[in-house]
Amino acid sequence: MPRLKTAIGVAAVAFVSLGSSYATAQDSDADAERLFREGQRLLEERRFGEACPKFEQAYRKDRQLGTLINLAFCHKEQGAIWYAWLEFKEAEVRATELNRPDRREFARQRLLELEKQLPKVVIDNPRKMPLTEVLVEEKKVPEAERGAVFAAEEGRRKFTFRAKGKKQATVMVTVARGERAQHVVAPEMEDASGDDLPPAASAPLDPPRKVDSGSEAPAGDGTQRTLGWTAIAVGGVAGAVGAVTGIMTFTNGCANTQEPPQCTDAVRSSGDTTGAISTVSFIVAGVAIASGIVLLVTAPPASTASSAKRSPRLGFGVTGLSGTF
Repeated sequence: MPRLKTAIGVAAVAFVSLGSSYATAQDSDADAERLFREGQRLLEERRFGEACPKFEQAYRKDRQLGTLINLAFCHKEQGAIWYAWLEFKEAEVRATELNRPDRREFARQRLLELEKQLPKVVIDNPRKMPLTEVLVEEKKVPEAERGAVFAAEEGRRKFTFRAKGKKQATVMVTVARGERAQHVVAPEMEDASGDDLPPAASAPLDPPRKVDSGSEAPAGDGTQRTLGWTAIAVGGVAGAVGAVTGIMTFTNGCANTQEPPQCTDAVRSSGDTTGAISTVSFIVAGVAIASGIVLLVTAPPASTASSAKRSPRLGFGVTGLSGTF
């Protein structure tokens, strides 16, 4: 009996954790939606200093490409030109990964406009360092480590270089406007020990989630479906465990009353244990599979959820965003 109570307690904790994870994901998505709508309202009122942080907070939570584009547009209107360039560049890269040519082209056109106001820089890597990231003023510049030309703000700027298996290196560069891109040479970098390795992430915003499909998956819908399939998988494993331990229980010496000599105290104790495990496993399997089916059935269709997600409309009299993002 103590073993049965312990097993039931473990199963209960597992399912409470599953439900708690789902609730947390839903709360995060609701917060992102609220922040996004507040940002839209403030943007329409031209209160850029308040709108941009709302979009940034929303993007940290939902990782939606439409939110990122709104954040970049907000910084552009605020006059934070380099921030806007960085975010439109990230949007261009993500749109390519998501196979969204419409958004990629939109971001690319904004980049071309902004680049007219900023100096251009390119990283030279004559020592063939295995660069993984280049940061300017602590902000990751997408694709700079590959030698792509990028924009930067004029003035004395801190460039940080990170490479696989190397200590990060920092150099100060005076960025100046010119007809051609300014070349910055990646410095020689020392080999790193385990304690010297640079942090894995360095972008001003969290690294974007990878989405395999051709369009963005709304965060709440994707999480619910994932939890649903996970619960069903857990149920399948629990059912298999229940079947195996059940067979073990019914084939031991104590299960057949006609063979009492085989039913020793040790065999009886083993049968009690496998019987308890089998019972709890079948209970867990039933609850898990039922929960998984409910999560899958109640998840909104992908097409419906996507169409309702992030459709920015700017109402003030400037050239801005329109259409569905």
